[in-house]
This record gives sequence, C-alpha cells and structure tokens, in this order.
Amino acid sequence: MNILAIGAHPDDIELGCGGLLIKCTKQGHHVNMYAVTRGAASGDPLQRTRELQESAKFIGADNLWIDNFEDTKLIVNNDLINHIEHIINRAHPDLILTHSAGDTHHDHRAIALSTVEAGRYFSNILAYEIPLTKDFSPQVFFDVSDVIDKKVRLIEIFWSQHSKLYLKANGIKGLAEYRALQSRLNTSANHVEAFEVVKLCLNKELALAQVPYDTLPRVPQRRINLEQILEGI
Repeated sequence: MNILAIGAHPDDIELGCGGLLIKCTKQGHHVNMYAVTRGAASGDPLQRTRELQESAKFIGADNLWIDNFEDTKLIVNNDLINHIEHIINRAHPDLILTHSAGDTHHDHRAIALSTVEAGRYFSNILAYEIPLTKDFSPQVFFDVSDVIDKKVRLIEIFWSQHSKLYLKANGIKGLAEYRALQSRLNTSANHVEAFEVVKLCLNKELALAQVPYDTLPRVPQRRINLEQILEGI
C-alpha cells in the first residue's frame, strides 16, 4: 500500500498517526510525508525541519516533502490546494491521512478542507487527531499497543517543543488509552489511534479500492516552486 500523510506543522503527522506509520513501514508499506509549513511560529524553522527529517527516518518513510508556507497563515485557496494536489499526484497514494476539519487550529482546518478538494480523484481519505483536537468523531480504530513506546520516542525527537504539555508521554498515551477503551477491540488493545472517515471506498473483495492511475482525469501540471522541498530521505 502507498500512504501519504499530510500535516500543517512538524510533529502533526507524528502525533496524529505516528504509530500507524511505524507499523506500516515495518510491514513493508510505502509511507510518504508532506509537511506544509516549517513551524516558525513555535520555534526555529531550521531546527524544526531537522527534527522532521529525523522523525521521517525513524518512521522509515520513503519520501519526505517539506513546503515553505507561512505558519499560522494557512487559508483555503488555490495556492494551498494546488500544492497539496501536486504532492498527491507525485505520491499517488492508496490512502491519504490528513487533519480533521473540526480541529481547533485554523491551519489544521485549512489543510483538512484543502486535502478534500486536492484529493478529489483519490478513493480513500482518513482524518487523524492530535491531543488538542476537539469535535472529533472517530469511526476507524487502529491498534498501536505494540508500538506505543516507539511513538513516544518518535515525539521526543521534537525536543524543541518539549515544553508543550500535549507532547508529553502521558498525553500521548492517555489519548491512545481513551481511544482503546472506546474501540472495545479487545483486552489486548491498550493503545489505539483513531480516525474520521472523510472518504472510503471498498472493492468487491472488501479491500481498499483505488482508481487506476491511467483512468484518472488528466490534471494540468502546475508550475509549483519546489526548491524549498526536501525530498528522498
């Protein structure tokens, strides 16, 4: 499976679906990551970029793209949608993971809404949560009990953000324990990552369906400045 995880800031992807991504790479799936900003509003963007690169290596991602939109200034417009669409077309994912449209942070909401339009020709989109997300209604639960300690170590890579309470191990584990209780998977599922369904298509074998690439509408290639994007870990 080819997976694309999209986040507004360094550490968003890791908080929202880091456990799932760690398990996916371990199982041989291909993981691609796209961070839209470098998180300058909460620290040194160069340092946060280095942390993001290190986290992608920890996960075992195939590709990491880091864009240069201005932190805290994201809005739903053609520029943002076009950039996300360009990355989606490059990754050609079977599954897209993005922010929840009900998130409290306006950057996160802008990414969520832009991803829906940018990914309109792709079949499967799920929205993740972070510890501060509100108005989240999960429908999909994924057991990360066996990698929860690795997820904590993954978040610890972002040491420049260590003062934020929601990055503490008890916050990460506490949310995962709460979702495990909600999921009622079984007594062995002590830690769970939860997702909202934005769009989900199943084929006749009840596996995730994907539109064949050669049948997709031909979207004109846009001139997008990618010099600021770091690619190929």
